[in-house]
Amino acid sequence: MRALLLLAALCACSRQEDTMKTYSADGRLPIEKLFEAQDTLLRSGRWEVETVFDDRGLPSRVFRTKKKGPALWVLAGIHGEEPAPPNAVAQNIEKFDALARKGIPVVLFPLCNPVGYVKAWRYPDSEGRSGTGHSVGDSDHLLPDKAGKPRAMKATSAQAGALTAKVLALSKDYPPVLSVDLHEDDSIAKGYLYSQGPKGRQDPAAKAIIAEMDRLGYPVQLTGQTSFDEIIVGGVISGVQDGSVDELIAAREILVDGARRPGPGGKSVVVVETSTMKAPISERLRVHDAVLKMLEKLYQETNSSF
Repeated sequence: MRALLLLAALCACSRQEDTMKTYSADGRLPIEKLFEAQDTLLRSGRWEVETVFDDRGLPSRVFRTKKKGPALWVLAGIHGEEPAPPNAVAQNIEKFDALARKGIPVVLFPLCNPVGYVKAWRYPDSEGRSGTGHSVGDSDHLLPDKAGKPRAMKATSAQAGALTAKVLALSKDYPPVLSVDLHEDDSIAKGYLYSQGPKGRQDPAAKAIIAEMDRLGYPVQLTGQTSFDEIIVGGVISGVQDGSVDELIAAREILVDGARRPGPGGKSVVVVETSTMKAPISERLRVHDAVLKMLEKLYQETNSSF
């Protein structure tokens, strides 16, 4: 079975090489190199992989350990013009297998938006790098508004529908203890975090990541507001309803076909935002690498505190 999965993944890479060449002006790895790194997980026998959706011959995949239970979740590459997170995952792929060897259940979405990554477009359906479109993580169709009704009647795209459905399916066997979603932003000069879990700004995992960014000398915006008027305190934003996959992972209650259901209920759900402004990808990778190295400790601490 592993051989068949690996062959399928390699075939996907071959299809990509025949149809699309990865945007390279910012120093990102070719997409086939990301796939190759991800596929090394399958050789250990500790992992399974599924295609979440196939977008023009490019698969968005999720890897999960064969061991189920309260899990560490990691997401990267929601937005295609943010290359450091999926590159950091690929360059640190052995750390994920090390977690599996220690018996830690893991769910890894290493490249959520492959078409966006190849084109350096934010959304798979946008026309141009920053054009309007729909995020593969849009979750409003599953999240209640103040009146208890869905914020949207249906998923904004087939990709978002598939990704959010997979999140809900996996959360049953791999309830999220700690979820870390790695992002970048070319409109901010300093980094900050979102904390969607129940502890909000007091989440120890969020505080630890901010402290590590500061230790590395990476600029962090500790106070003020984002361009969306979100309040930043201590480098952390909490309590936002942004319809993201992260809000979905943290949700205690969701709506499925209009009916109330328990949500994934993530204990700690952190979104890391670093600035791409005047910063080469090598500098941004340094921050995301450091966050990945913290995952085991943050997971263990979060798991023991609930």
